[in-house]
Amino acid sequence: MRQFNSKEKSDASRKEVFDEFINKTHNISPLIESRFSSIKETYKEYEFAIKEHSTNTRQRLDPLSGYLKNENVTYDELVEFVKLLGQRARNPFREALNEVSKVVLNKEAEYYDDFYFFRNKIYDDIESRLAVDPLFEVKKILRAMEFDLSNIHFDIEDRKNKYPSPICFFVQIPHDIRVLYKSESPYFDLQGCFHETGHAMHASSVGENSPYWDRYRIPMGIAEIFSILLERITKNRTYLQSLLGRENEAIINKICAKNKFLELFFVTFYAANSLMKLEYWNKNLTVDEACQVYARLIKEYTGFDIPGQYWLLHHILPESIMYVPSYLLAAVRAAELDSHMKNRFGDAWWYNRESGKRLREIMNPGAQIDLSIFSKLDSEIFLMEILN
Repeated sequence: MRQFNSKEKSDASRKEVFDEFINKTHNISPLIESRFSSIKETYKEYEFAIKEHSTNTRQRLDPLSGYLKNENVTYDELVEFVKLLGQRARNPFREALNEVSKVVLNKEAEYYDDFYFFRNKIYDDIESRLAVDPLFEVKKILRAMEFDLSNIHFDIEDRKNKYPSPICFFVQIPHDIRVLYKSESPYFDLQGCFHETGHAMHASSVGENSPYWDRYRIPMGIAEIFSILLERITKNRTYLQSLLGRENEAIINKICAKNKFLELFFVTFYAANSLMKLEYWNKNLTVDEACQVYARLIKEYTGFDIPGQYWLLHHILPESIMYVPSYLLAAVRAAELDSHMKNRFGDAWWYNRESGKRLREIMNPGAQIDLSIFSKLDSEIFLMEILN
């Protein structure tokens, strides 16, 4: 679907395929309902008694409470965090969407022009300037920071039935890490490759003698920090100047403006995604009820009248118990870590071998990472980047 959207020129054809996918969600809805019901029952089965203040009580154990405990955040804190980001980005996004749509689509954006469509389509006019080898670029940076690439394996073949989204598999931490992606568009391929290699950089840096749970039970809001951190390099003006040359400042300005728009889209889209999933588990919704909630939230934050069944087609929402708020948590923490690295090693910190050493020190404990080294979960650092 993403490859089709990135190449198809006809809006009518894209709408037809989008509508057909939505119409067919009734085929997968019962499967998702059944899967999530089984997950609920499994958690309920393993609720356990705990002794607190000399009295026996029952501690609630369900998919949402498990996620919140793992991320070390309360339900109210997470909802407030997500809403703050979404509400701050909402109006700037809609203003930017109005302008970008005129340039990219020659019309107003419609419900089938989703985040993943824009993520590829928006770079069409400068695509030829961004035709670089993603693997060469990301390996060059990791080598500059003296990371060992021998345990990271890459699969970039575009074959039938291959998983459609960029992904990284932690087969055996830290000795066997695998990155794969399918080509969509030159710039997104660069970003996607950097993102997944950030996961690989992280996993290959976790101490091999760490306990199993510290290697494989890393909270999602931590797991995404280093992938987003490495992806941020592809959006960094200093890096783009090294890639395209300082004489192409006009092109670089255009890329930075497009990136800022997509960050606003990301925040509003993932705010809606996150709040729906939080409400799904908190209120024990059915899939049909979740579709209604999703349609309301996506309208509230992005302005799009997208059919609520859209979430059933997403690559994370119907497959993962939670996960989606972790992207927002990690985006804020990655901005803080980027600031930490710049303060210590300069604007082009990724070319400094000492920065690699610093990152490995931070990543080595796995699940026991000390976030206080670089993060106070200060949303303002991230928001100032995309709102100014």
